[in-house]
Amino acid sequence: MIVPTPIDTLMLNPLLDTLAEDVMGFLNEIQLNYPQALSLASGRPDENYFNIEEFPDYFGIYVDWLATASGQNPEKVRKSLGQYNRAKGIINDLVVRYLAKDEQIKVAPEDTLITVGTQEAMVITITTLCNRDNDVILIEDPAYVGISHLAIIAGYQVAPVPVGEQGISLPKLEEKILACQAQGKTVKLVYVIPDYQNPTGNAMPIENRRRLLQLADTYGFLILEDNAYGEFAYQANSPLTLKALDVNKRVIYLRSLSKTLYPSLRLGVLVADQQIEHGGKLTALSDLLAKTKGYITVNTPSITQAVFGGILVKNNFSLKKINAPKIAAIKAKRDQLLASLNENLTGENNAWARDISWSTPQGGFFLTVSVPFTVAKEEVIICAENHGMIFTPMSFFYLSKGGGQQIRLAFSNVSKEEIKDAVHRLASYFKTKINLTK
Repeated sequence: MIVPTPIDTLMLNPLLDTLAEDVMGFLNEIQLNYPQALSLASGRPDENYFNIEEFPDYFGIYVDWLATASGQNPEKVRKSLGQYNRAKGIINDLVVRYLAKDEQIKVAPEDTLITVGTQEAMVITITTLCNRDNDVILIEDPAYVGISHLAIIAGYQVAPVPVGEQGISLPKLEEKILACQAQGKTVKLVYVIPDYQNPTGNAMPIENRRRLLQLADTYGFLILEDNAYGEFAYQANSPLTLKALDVNKRVIYLRSLSKTLYPSLRLGVLVADQQIEHGGKLTALSDLLAKTKGYITVNTPSITQAVFGGILVKNNFSLKKINAPKIAAIKAKRDQLLASLNENLTGENNAWARDISWSTPQGGFFLTVSVPFTVAKEEVIICAENHGMIFTPMSFFYLSKGGGQQIRLAFSNVSKEEIKDAVHRLASYFKTKINLTK
């Protein structure tokens, strides 16, 4: 008789234990555990602009467009969208028109992939390009945990580079590159969010962008540019993306559609117009990425691609008009958050808060607050339970030991009235905590 091996003796991936926090899981769980609490923790887009009922119309617009463009019967086109399709995507020709019009990025359709969100784009980029033994991925610190924790769990070597008010520290980046080289390692990728970074909300000035591109040329690394928030600039004439400045093709560009349109579409755009030596010949990097994607998700769902395609056709290949009211609304929320922080934490009546300060983001979804005490996971629970408000400790986003006295506030998916109430509750927590630590 065969005795089955007990399930509880099976080994899990030990790298799971190297992650200090399950950030995404914790934030979802605490919101469920304290449903009465007001949350400024999650950077979700504003649901007031979700017009899901328009999806069938957009789908139909795309079907009609493709039928006309290809000379096919609309019914045949419609049925084909229920089938497997190309790994690179089916709306690439429309997407490159959007990139050129809205972001001044000019690439060929064959150099793009339509991915299952930018999270998949990160997965296929890292797994295609990086060698676990010799390559190092340098990541902003703090950074979006979706890439740092992904790389760690998958066994890739990652190292942090500090982020300041002007984005990734270029002197520290160069130091880290030289240190890796001294150890016989190759810096393959440098991950950055130049526009209204998650979690800091900071933006990289144009001169720093140009210098980063120069460093990529000098040291031979590729830049993985993640643009989830660039559309949400509060002022005109924001700097061009790294990819728009990329003369020597050092930038792999990721454009999320979760913030500008709908997270539920699960769509992202990956731009990779490089030629890579592979098998003794030059091969389009986009082809190699598509090969990897084929073994991960096979292809991105055609139905959601068709919806996005219809949105582009209807709006003349631009999202500017659609997003203008969203940007105005989120700027108004940023203004309300700043006003509420000033009201509750400054002035003669709030002398107890004199050591608290905060940033003034010029775009995006996030603002950071510095406090004179250490903030950990337990403090989030205390604030939610006793004061009815949820925030995110900045330490959650660090690979190093930073952020212990900072929190992130997200203001994208709450009303101005909720912001007022949430900051009042947060101030109550701050005052209680500061009085206890005296």
